[in-house]
Amino acid sequence: MNHPKPIAATIALVCITCLPCASAAEEPAAREPLTKPGDSFVSLQVEGCADKCPSFEIVVFDTGRITFRSNNSYTSEKGVAYKNGMRAIHGRIEKYLQDSGAFSPPADCTGATSDPTVVTVQSVRDSGTQEASWSSGCANQVEKARAIAKVFVNESGTRRMINSDTRYWEKYWETWKYPEQ
Repeated sequence: MNHPKPIAATIALVCITCLPCASAAEEPAAREPLTKPGDSFVSLQVEGCADKCPSFEIVVFDTGRITFRSNNSYTSEKGVAYKNGMRAIHGRIEKYLQDSGAFSPPADCTGATSDPTVVTVQSVRDSGTQEASWSSGCANQVEKARAIAKVFVNESGTRRMINSDTRYWEKYWETWKYPEQ
């Protein structure tokens, strides 16, 4: 005897039960911290743009170690990568962040666009933590966001980890515009 309603109900229940699992798999999982308590570092996190462009983190420790982590499939380097022997880089980036006002609270967003990229910068030392976020979707914040990202990427030498094609950097990153998909 064929029971289409119970079978259909079972299939529907399985589909409904699995949909949250599929959605959860698409959302970024909680990431392992790249730092430990007591570390001194400066860091940059770039995310947003409706997952149509590279999302990544760069941490530059005062010891000279650099950690790069790709947070989506749009970077050429996947996972976590390390570089060493770059102690002076930490000092240069930290000085730039202080001198440029990177930790000053950004003004309220004006001229907002949809799906912006957000740059979050952080400095952690014994004396405390400083952090600020700047949006490329705000007309009055885009230049600061772009400048902070360029300093981190250029000083840390991680450009090719973001995209191995240097034309990509020149065409999209420098102008802070990303290809339509």
